[in-house]
Amino acid sequence: METLRWILVSAHVLAGAAWFGAMFYSLTLVHPRARSFFGEARKLEEFITYLAAGARWKVLSGAGLIAVTGLALWCWPSPAKPVSATASACVWMKLVLFVLALGLFCVTSWVWWPARLMAGADEVPRFQRRFRLVGLTLLTLVGLSFALALLK
Repeated sequence: METLRWILVSAHVLAGAAWFGAMFYSLTLVHPRARSFFGEARKLEEFITYLAAGARWKVLSGAGLIAVTGLALWCWPSPAKPVSATASACVWMKLVLFVLALGLFCVTSWVWWPARLMAGADEVPRFQRRFRLVGLTLLTLVGLSFALALLK
């Protein structure tokens, strides 16, 4: 049974790390390099749209894996390590951070992304700034969640 628990822990941590890593890579390498390569805002938007096509469902699948494994781990605590008050508080804070991150992702994905696609040339820089801020916020939320996991 302990082996199954470690599989759940591994899946949970790896899914969270993949989400964090993908955002970090996108924010620190892909977008800045694409911006300098394309220069022209419209070409950059075409590239980002092409790159992001279908990503929504991959992110939501990963978030689902994080949620399912997190719930399973919460419902099935380790007999070798009882749940302390600190660990419980960390899990609740991680849940809050996860819900905030997922909510922000959904608003961005279903509201702001379509608006960005329909934006006029004069509106594109505003959307690019907003998406950088959203990316930094998501990176912070997921990073804080990792930090809380270390505390428990």
